[in-house]
Amino acid sequence: MEYYELYEVLKDHFDSREGVVEIEALNLTIESFPFESQVCNLLHGSENLDCIQHQQPLHLNEKGYLFYNHPSVDTKDFDIECNRRFEYHILKRADIETAKGCILFFHGLNEKKWDKYLPWAYELAQRTQKAVILFPIAFHMDRADPVWSDRHHMMEVVHSRKKRHPENTNYSYVNAAISSRLEAHPQRIFWSGLQTYSDIIEVVKDIKNGKLTSISKDANLDLFGYSIGSFLSMIIKMADPHQYFTHSKVLCFCGGMTIDRMFPISKYIMDTQATVTMQSVFTELLSSDFATDSRLKHYQNDDQHPHESWFKKMLRYNYFQKEREDRMREIQSQIKAYVLEKDTVAPPIEALNTLTGGYRDIDVEIEIKDFPYEYSHMVPFPLTHKNKKEVTESFQQFVKSASDFYTQ
Repeated sequence: MEYYELYEVLKDHFDSREGVVEIEALNLTIESFPFESQVCNLLHGSENLDCIQHQQPLHLNEKGYLFYNHPSVDTKDFDIECNRRFEYHILKRADIETAKGCILFFHGLNEKKWDKYLPWAYELAQRTQKAVILFPIAFHMDRADPVWSDRHHMMEVVHSRKKRHPENTNYSYVNAAISSRLEAHPQRIFWSGLQTYSDIIEVVKDIKNGKLTSISKDANLDLFGYSIGSFLSMIIKMADPHQYFTHSKVLCFCGGMTIDRMFPISKYIMDTQATVTMQSVFTELLSSDFATDSRLKHYQNDDQHPHESWFKKMLRYNYFQKEREDRMREIQSQIKAYVLEKDTVAPPIEALNTLTGGYRDIDVEIEIKDFPYEYSHMVPFPLTHKNKKEVTESFQQFVKSASDFYTQ
């Protein structure tokens, strides 16, 4: 079966799912589980933004938010109901009743559908015999407000952004919402990431307590991250909350670098204005020790929040380089990056810089590939008939490399 054919079969079954779907011909089950996030107090709009752990009152700087007079993007994060209650999905071999291993799978920035990831997750599940959990990052996939995908509403936002920033480029209705929201408050990257991080800990607790019958409560846990999902995966691994991830392996696909060494300017990801603003705000926050954001400063305090503060160490390459590289050296055998030579969003050289260190003295495996067809960061495996053999072969090379890493 060619890659595009596998994609179509999985997409058709996934779109028609009801609870549990079994695809006998593919030896696959897809389960969907409802989830309710318990940490919405982290988000802008909550009545109580205090740090519960330290019983410390924390106040939001409303002046730190830019508003556009577009309700579709000005909505306070706490009020986006679908971000609180949503579904995640487990793909597993049908001939395995209870998987002894699990891969937590994180997608890229500004994604609204799981479609392109289904073949990846399917092959990982088949080859490793592990369950693969497709878990949505906050404000993505089913957690994204449906209006953000509405062409009519988002074109209004595009026109507004063009008027506000005549020099802006790479704007589109696809990236209008995320560009506006991250330009309005780049720190959303942290708060949505922290919410997702906290949600994942609850899923792991459910596994440990035997609440997910398709996954053994003693299952080993691994991490898979694509693009910004690699950023999240690395933070989870380095933080190792509750020592749940001490033995976890992390595979970074089209990622692995600090966030300043990623270049997400694309009509499918973020426009130029939003990207420049995000990078400059994080530079200012780091250089001033978060002087203008006391709430974020609290959560980036190494003593009070040693796990959450790994975020700041992955923001800019030249900040906290020693601390980051010391930690990576400790876990070097558990990390691998699979990166693409012509990827301009996540350049391979930046994966090398971050994961193997400035002096190349960290022994992390970096596999650099150049597929024999036209591809991009957003579409590494095109759904075309023209190069179907080459795409299928490249995809099989990728999933074999990833699966071998997880099982060796």
